Amino acid sequence: MDLITLVGCAVLALVAFLAGTLMRRAVARRAAGRTAAAANGASVAVPCQARWRQGTRRRFFGYGRLGAGPDGAAAVFKAPLRPAVRVPVGGRAAVRESFRPGMRVLEYRSPDGQRIDFQVYDAEADRAARLLGVPDPVDR
Repeated sequence: MDLITLVGCAVLALVAFLAGTLMRRAVARRAAGRTAAAANGASVAVPCQARWRQGTRRRFFGYGRLGAGPDGAAAVFKAPLRPAVRVPVGGRAAVRESFRPGMRVLEYRSPDGQRIDFQVYDAEADRAARLLGVPDPVDR
């Protein structure tokens, strides 16, 4: 490998590292802003990806927003150009690290047996769990 190729690879790696760092900071700043707005009483949806593990929407893995339902008894997942899907609240959830940096997977099992995975930003995993009505382990 010649020196020009080696320097080119090093420059590309540095640019990729800087771009990733800037993107993670921007995402964290936006997540902090949404969390602050939600703390002030505003209804702010959590951007996420959802994947249903069984049922008619099993193959759907889409980007959207998880928000509070109009009646407050359920959460709603709304993907662009698709109808809103009502998600029953009050189930159990396990949070694990995602393969994507800065994200976590909320493995949710609703009371009626639905299994849904929500991939959310680190800063918004707790708020997504509260929207789904998952009991806080501290309260048990």
